[in-house]
Amino acid sequence: MAANPNKAIDRIRELEGALVDLRVRLETITSGLAQDATNTSLVIRRVNTMKQIMVAQSEIDTLRSTLRGT
Repeated sequence: MAANPNKAIDRIRELEGALVDLRVRLETITSGLAQDATNTSLVIRRVNTMKQIMVAQSEIDTLRSTLRGT
């Protein structure tokens, strides 16, 4: 099924904005871990944030690939 290019571009923009926010969150969490490396809650939050970044980036890559037709 061919994706609507306008919807795909809008979704990419949305995801890119979310990635910026997620990366800021990751930096904040990482800074917290530098202060307290044994904080299990921060470790879990960091792993979950990294997973969200990976999922968002993967979706962006898929959408871009679809737009290029490859």
